[in-house]
Amino acid sequence: MADLARALQDAADEGILTSEQSGALARFLADRGFPAKAAHPDAIFPDLDGPQEPDSNPLEDSEAPRFVRGFHDILITIGVIAAMSGLWGLASQVLGEITGPVVTLVAILVLAEILVLRQRLALPAFVLSIYYCVCVSGIAMQLIDDPVSNGGARGGVIVFLILPLSLIPYYWRYRVPAALAAMIASVAFLAFFLSAALLQSIMGQENIFQNAPLELLLLAFAFAVAVFAVSMHFDLRDPARVTRRSDVAFWLHLIAAPAMLYSVFALVFYNDSSGGWFQGENGFGQAIIALVVVAIMMVIGIIIDRRAFVTSGLISLGIAIGVIAKEANLDLSQLAALPVFMVGLIVLILGVGWQRLRGIIVSALPQALQRRLPPIR
Repeated sequence: MADLARALQDAADEGILTSEQSGALARFLADRGFPAKAAHPDAIFPDLDGPQEPDSNPLEDSEAPRFVRGFHDILITIGVIAAMSGLWGLASQVLGEITGPVVTLVAILVLAEILVLRQRLALPAFVLSIYYCVCVSGIAMQLIDDPVSNGGARGGVIVFLILPLSLIPYYWRYRVPAALAAMIASVAFLAFFLSAALLQSIMGQENIFQNAPLELLLLAFAFAVAVFAVSMHFDLRDPARVTRRSDVAFWLHLIAAPAMLYSVFALVFYNDSSGGWFQGENGFGQAIIALVVVAIMMVIGIIIDRRAFVTSGLISLGIAIGVIAKEANLDLSQLAALPVFMVGLIVLILGVGWQRLRGIIVSALPQALQRRLPPIR
């Protein structure tokens, strides 16, 4: 089968269809079971070429998967959270600390058979996947003598070696996009801790997290960019966002965006005498730098049509606005809500004018790149 999404985009480029019609037609065909891509290009995860579940293909102008088909999903999810949290606590208190995540993990697999495999409930599937990762990580942390919190990069290697390996059968069985995203992210964390452990050995440091912070920040930024590159790989193969690739990319962007932003902040303010962006007394210069970094992230988000790059910088945006207001001699004791109001106003402007802004920015990009980006609706 031809690449449906690419064919529709080419039709829009040649004027046969408008961009709006191309996107609408792609979603219409996806709802009726037509995959956006043929299955053969991806021999490892061929199911990703299939269409999203009907409840995961929103009608509104948003890239986020739809989780809820009704209050039934919310009710089940509340029950899952309460039951799994309570079970972990009870098992830990009655049978011992190590049994908490083990017993909870067994319960998660039982519930996944019912709620994910049979009933195909998206929100409970996501929550169960998160709990699965937490339980596996908890078990791994209980089994090692060199926990990450004590500065051991080797402990991080063990945890993030076990986690992606355990996610392989989970994803193979239940096909939850968030689980595949977690697997990819955990591989990136594994690579990070392997690099940190190697650096720790080369430098002869007992605790590289305390003794070589700059090197670790550079590593963190590099692997954050790597996760972003993988998420863009999924995104660019599904510009119409009608397959499960888009869902995987969505979760990877949620991880990559804050990781990139705050590793950049940490690097930019590393030698700052004020103590850093979140710890020190920030001045006008630091606030302007923060605004520039957040603005760049927002522009990236607008270009690729991913709002995670906007939301990840809202806290820093509020801090920067507060610093600028203080430098302008505004009395924040009486205008304490000003930064909150300004952040809300900026978010509303971006939200309402998102596609118009995309049209302005994307139209300035080369045509070859425009064709690979999501269509402007």
